[in-house]
Amino acid sequence: MLDYSIYYRRPIRVDKISVELEKFDVLVSAFNSSDRIRRVFTDVRADRKVWLIHPEYQYTPIDLPAGQETVTPLGVDEVVQVNALLDCLGEIKGKSLCIDATGVMRHVLTFLVPKLASIGLTEFTVLYSEPQAYKKHENTAFSTTTSGVVRPVRGTGGSPDPGARNVLVIGVGYDSKLISEVAAHKDGAEVFPLFAFPSLSPDMYQQSAIRAASSGEVAVPEQWITKRRFAPANDPFSTAAAVRSIVDEVDRQGVPANIYLSPLSTKVQTLGFALYWQLEGRMRGGVSILLPECSTYSRETTIGLKRLWSYTVEF
Repeated sequence: MLDYSIYYRRPIRVDKISVELEKFDVLVSAFNSSDRIRRVFTDVRADRKVWLIHPEYQYTPIDLPAGQETVTPLGVDEVVQVNALLDCLGEIKGKSLCIDATGVMRHVLTFLVPKLASIGLTEFTVLYSEPQAYKKHENTAFSTTTSGVVRPVRGTGGSPDPGARNVLVIGVGYDSKLISEVAAHKDGAEVFPLFAFPSLSPDMYQQSAIRAASSGEVAVPEQWITKRRFAPANDPFSTAAAVRSIVDEVDRQGVPANIYLSPLSTKVQTLGFALYWQLEGRMRGGVSILLPECSTYSRETTIGLKRLWSYTVEF
């Protein structure tokens, strides 16, 4: 059994980023209006720094950073965005790659993990900056517009058995609308809500629980409580282990099941869902990652930079 506890993770002091983090060949970060993202981009040492301009943020050319390298995908689809990024980067095998996942769209981050594995990358570093707080607390909205379509992230559709029962594992965050859309898409599925706990700060767990309670019918049945599971908001490897634990629990029941994973919490937990799928879920079969299509996304939702995390992803 894969031991996620051996994967390397460490906190970085925000006033010592350039000292405590090694220098990289390439740094990639998703550009948005957050001071924490721009500060990390400035402080990380790298021979080459690239801003990924997500169409969902709807920046105009005049908004973009002058004199810095950018890549601007022509569509929101994760294949389009990841391919545009990799085309811009060129050959990265043998180079040290660092990705700041803080502002990266969930569907792009989810697809990027197996894509990097498929091109032969065996190791890369992921950063995540914790905010001091969310501006609107439990009323914070990240995705501002969705298409109403919920679908598997490209390449992670699995091979569902039409005769098997459906199990939905939801990474619970602040986006109650997205939780509702995913639950409605898999109406009748057995739901395991995976809450981010310990959270990034004590009040954030309460805030996410309040928001999740407004997700509609999915938060009403008893299983929302009895099947509730937890994983740290800032640890992708513990999240991957928690997802595996749920899947193992389902499989021990001896009844065929299709597993649908929907990471709607922090970007760190999204990374954990993607790592589980890449390292274990795709071999099990019948495991898919579902996300609603978001056409616009909030440019800034946070206040301050509390702590930076560094994770070493290995395939």
